[in-house]
Amino acid sequence: MSQLPVVFYLHGLASSAQSSKARFLAERFRSHGIEMRAPDFNEPDFATLTMTRMLSQLDDELGRLPAGTPVTLIGSSLGGALAILAAARPASPDRKSTRLNSSHIPLSR
Repeated sequence: MSQLPVVFYLHGLASSAQSSKARFLAERFRSHGIEMRAPDFNEPDFATLTMTRMLSQLDDELGRLPAGTPVTLIGSSLGGALAILAAARPASPDRKSTRLNSSHIPLSR
């Protein structure tokens, strides 16, 4: 039997890791025995929120997982853009991403 993934919910701009959407998803995953983590990208403060900082915070969270742990990234709006960027990086071939209410990101020019 394969190991269940750790799901990361990546919240959107002006939202939080404790939003109603994050709590709803956490409860649903928990009912299926799946761990969900939701980093709070408003920490240390909203004024310094950048995609670079969000990626760094996500990398820190992912680095705490045991090697080989499957990861699924779910993002809403700006968090969806972050999930795409993180999943597309060469160091993350085993990550899956799903977008919720995702912002439009042109993938080519």
